[in-house]
Amino acid sequence: MTGHLTSDLVKSKARELGADLVGICSAETLNNNPPDPVWAQTPGRIWPDCRSVIAIGKRIPWGLLRSDNRAFKTFPPLLVMNKLDDITLNLTYFIEEHGGNACPTSQNLTDTELKNGSYGALSFRHVAIEAGLGTLGLNMLLLTPEFGPRVYVTAVLTDVELTYDKPLSKSLCLGPSCGRCLLACPSDAVEYWALNKKKCAENAQAFGTPSFTRLLKQVLQANTLEERQALLSPDKITGYWQALRTGSMAYGGCSDCWLACPIGQDYPKHLKDKYARLAEPPKSRIDKRDCMAKAEKSGELGNYRFSQRWIKERN
Repeated sequence: MTGHLTSDLVKSKARELGADLVGICSAETLNNNPPDPVWAQTPGRIWPDCRSVIAIGKRIPWGLLRSDNRAFKTFPPLLVMNKLDDITLNLTYFIEEHGGNACPTSQNLTDTELKNGSYGALSFRHVAIEAGLGTLGLNMLLLTPEFGPRVYVTAVLTDVELTYDKPLSKSLCLGPSCGRCLLACPSDAVEYWALNKKKCAENAQAFGTPSFTRLLKQVLQANTLEERQALLSPDKITGYWQALRTGSMAYGGCSDCWLACPIGQDYPKHLKDKYARLAEPPKSRIDKRDCMAKAEKSGELGNYRFSQRWIKERN
């Protein structure tokens, strides 16, 4: 019966369920090209029978991104990631109704057998790139032709051999010659085709797993009741409660690089009028960008060498 389950049928169903983007790649390709071989995020590690991986993307609402209320902007996990979980579950049932076996994945899953923090069993950015949905940007975010970085991605694994999409051949990112993500980042976390995840988490995951673990250690090491009470302030407790309940400030707590990035068909229509002009960055940040641009012109590769497969060919 799986002979009737075609890639076109799977994609059509995913879009019917609410997916904005959908692509399919080979599990073997992902198994052979893990983003970090030391901590291999591969479908074979999850399910050895997996043959195809379906990448599914959902855009972030533009009105949410245009809001000036920073706290309000921290709810994409609640609004978008939960929707993606619904799509993957229902697509899984659809595949199994047509004779295959399938396994949904989740944006919110952390695999504690790998790294600490929010390190999932799969890197959905890299799955999406292998499935032809986009390329990596200077800050290592997924960029898509339709929505730039303003999209969340998840995946469905299946043992059905489907037809695979071709990855894009050219980088979507303008690189250091643009550098708007670098200039806009409040944590100064953007490096040369790399991201300082610890710095990024200061704003993007202020109430995520690393900060929660750090807080618990501080409470245990506190010498007095007063020190413990100061650490467990009402603001912090409320923040962690909201993070556990909604994902707010545990994922996607900072949207500055999303708003600054000019890549995507959505940017001119929905965001350019509000975000084309960046706040004046410090001179040190401009110098940093210019040094990166100079390094790229001179042929220095840096982290580009390691991630070239997913950044793609640069002009």
